[in-house]
Amino acid sequence: MKQKTVKAKGEGVEYPALSGKVTRQVRFVNDEDYTALTIEFDDSTLVSFRFKASIAFSIDPELSTVKGGNIVRWRELKTRPILRRVARK
Repeated sequence: MKQKTVKAKGEGVEYPALSGKVTRQVRFVNDEDYTALTIEFDDSTLVSFRFKASIAFSIDPELSTVKGGNIVRWRELKTRPILRRVARK
């Protein structure tokens, strides 16, 4: 199977207010209520990043042919943009 690297479409950001701060503790929380990364600094400040889940394919989908319980052939599943149909009156 072939693996594909997916590049992020968003741009990176920097936080100048955090430059030079000394980290005291880092916490990561991942439960049913929220997912967050909290960084506590020596100057009694902290920053908290909350995350939303996002699903992406790590490899392209494949259409397989199974014979006798074994995959005997597979090919990459092609895609195309969704075309929206407009009803005419």
